[in-house]
Amino acid sequence: MKRFILAIWAVCLLSAIDVCAQTIKGIPYQTIVRDEQGNPMPNQEVTVRFYIQRTLSTRSDAEPQLLYSETHSTVSDANGQVSLQVGTGTPLEGSFEAVDWWGKVSIETELELPGTGERVFTTTQELGTVPYALSAEKALLLKSDDGTQWSLECDNEGNLKSVKIPQRYTKLVFSDEFEGTGLPDDSKWGYEEGYTRNGEEQYYTVAREENCYMADGYLHIVCRNDSALIENALYEKPWSAGGSHGYRADTIIPITSASVVTKGKFAFTYGRVEVRAKLPVCLGSWPAIWMFPQDRSDWPACGEIDIIEHVGYDPGNIYFTVHSTELNGNNQPNRYASSAPIENPEDWHVYAFEWHPDRLMWYIDDELQFTVVRSRVYSDSNWPFNKDFYLLLNFAFGGGWGGREGIDIEALPREYVIDYVRVYQ
Repeated sequence: MKRFILAIWAVCLLSAIDVCAQTIKGIPYQTIVRDEQGNPMPNQEVTVRFYIQRTLSTRSDAEPQLLYSETHSTVSDANGQVSLQVGTGTPLEGSFEAVDWWGKVSIETELELPGTGERVFTTTQELGTVPYALSAEKALLLKSDDGTQWSLECDNEGNLKSVKIPQRYTKLVFSDEFEGTGLPDDSKWGYEEGYTRNGEEQYYTVAREENCYMADGYLHIVCRNDSALIENALYEKPWSAGGSHGYRADTIIPITSASVVTKGKFAFTYGRVEVRAKLPVCLGSWPAIWMFPQDRSDWPACGEIDIIEHVGYDPGNIYFTVHSTELNGNNQPNRYASSAPIENPEDWHVYAFEWHPDRLMWYIDDELQFTVVRSRVYSDSNWPFNKDFYLLLNFAFGGGWGGREGIDIEALPREYVIDYVRVYQ
């Protein structure tokens, strides 16, 4: 008997809602029917049943009370998608209009493919704090025969996209597929500003589309030799002996770039990070994917995790490093640092990092490249990697490492292109 995978997404776009009376006229709902390889199944008959229920007890094993149920018989479209309206099906028990929506109410969804004899239940969707809206949680799909799991993403236009969940992980806790246009989502990303570190040539601008924008499903971070007038620029370049420091003024900035960060918006402890990207390569280029704790004032004691760094004068290698008080760049040899060869860094590659309580693991295109194992005797001085870190994506130019063998300003502009960022736990 052939098995199927059913992907569920409950979209919280409610129509004709009387908020005062908390009356719902219908809840739009979408699902994609997939085969065991995760491929959408067009023109597939499917039966969908919704069960609206309330849990009265706080006990974890408490059985919910059924408030209303209904059934729909429909056919998926050419993309395998099914669109329905909860509340407009054939009632099985109770009345949709009579549901009062108070308390811990949830909706369980049952799907059946006629002729298979199998019924598939999705993860129950609990209602959000707003009593008339389904929580827009990502639904975890069933496993295929090889153990692969899938999650479903939905962009602001309601387009659905499946996301593979790596083995040993069960949920996607952060992701950006960069499907929009213009500046990146400010609920997920902020910016570093100014001349930040390492004697680098670039000034990191804030929310300037010339340096950071989304288009065609990608995030573009662009380093430019544009002599841009930056209004109210933070002029602080401590490595410039003749420079003035610590004030803001409208300033002509020779080289501009961007560094986007999730600081104050998303941080996590332990999990897997995946970034699919094309790296810029020229003399002076220094793109990175890395992580910092919220408080970085006591570096390197606070810790730093460099998922990847790449320097343009050494295009055939990707570098992996973590920093702590005892093991840092100035303490050689550093068993917390390594590198791996890479072909064509300007092509698409998936850079991944797994963070466990006792080890750190780096991957390129699913191939393990480097592992750091925690010592049997450890402390904050050699293992400060046990607290929340946030993510950074930046395109530096020149500086202590990127400019070690010179810079080629004429090679600018160059683009660092990111397809997606995903964090699993």
